[in-house]
Amino acid sequence: MGDHLNLLRDIEATVPAARGAHALFQQVRPDDDPSLWHSTLNNDGTPFQIAIADAGDTHRSVRLIVDPFRLGRDETDRSGANLAAFAQLHGRCSPRAAARCRWFMAAFSPSFEKACERRSGDIWLAADLCHAGAGIYVTARGCSPGEQGEQLIAEARIEQHRPAITAIHSFCAVQAYSMQGSRTDNLAVNIYWKPRRGTRSIPREIGFALPVWQPASLTGALSCASAGALTFCSTFAVMGKERGSKLDLCNHCLGLDVQGCLAALGQLCTISSGFADDVAQIAAAKTAEIAFIGVRVRTGGNSPYIYFKPVCYGAHASVDGQ
Repeated sequence: MGDHLNLLRDIEATVPAARGAHALFQQVRPDDDPSLWHSTLNNDGTPFQIAIADAGDTHRSVRLIVDPFRLGRDETDRSGANLAAFAQLHGRCSPRAAARCRWFMAAFSPSFEKACERRSGDIWLAADLCHAGAGIYVTARGCSPGEQGEQLIAEARIEQHRPAITAIHSFCAVQAYSMQGSRTDNLAVNIYWKPRRGTRSIPREIGFALPVWQPASLTGALSCASAGALTFCSTFAVMGKERGSKLDLCNHCLGLDVQGCLAALGQLCTISSGFADDVAQIAAAKTAEIAFIGVRVRTGGNSPYIYFKPVCYGAHASVDGQ
């Protein structure tokens, strides 16, 4: 397993905020075996990504995302393993926030359904290395979009966001949900979605504030990025009416090197020189590939982030149709 985790060690050496990433991975996936890697998190089955976000020349935010799934477990064993993996992170949250996240996972994860027969993972776990808090990502289930939206509003208790959530499920293809935070007063629900084929504009109710995404005004790879390369994210505060937006771009689709990724992000936001240097240094170690690039929309200025995955030569592809 050691060779595959060199990425985590390299990032720890480059970015001080990433210290502890390797230890955290081993908490969630102890005694791991790459021959059993079968995740849909990446295109080659590898079960983790680490994201570096730009917070200024000398500041970074670092997040580790891990898929706890292991091939061969039945539904009962897998749901228990998912809960056990989250138990390694719940100390990063208040007891009430951790309980809300566990409830969210049980309500939405297909692993908790009796009739579930899946050969790949359906939840991912996340934690920021330099801040309190944890996150649970779940794949969107197979019921109708309207039912999904109603269930999300009810289970997450976010009635105050009904118009936007209803519009997303009516006009967009929902890919996944997540709940993230450290306390009940900062928990948020994310909806990851793509516009349906033929959509000409995003409904006003969704309020997706990303005026920078105008392909006709972009150059290079972004000017011809396929719809499949784009994932939009809408964030909703569990308590309160705060909202946010993100845009993710799949680099497996774009096929850009590190300089191409930085140039693409530079069309959407300002990039600090320190962030660019760190990203270039991580890529130069040859232990990482860039899986996704993205932009978080902020009132004071959009901020970039990059998701790295390990180079995994000869890895098998994960099963389609998780």
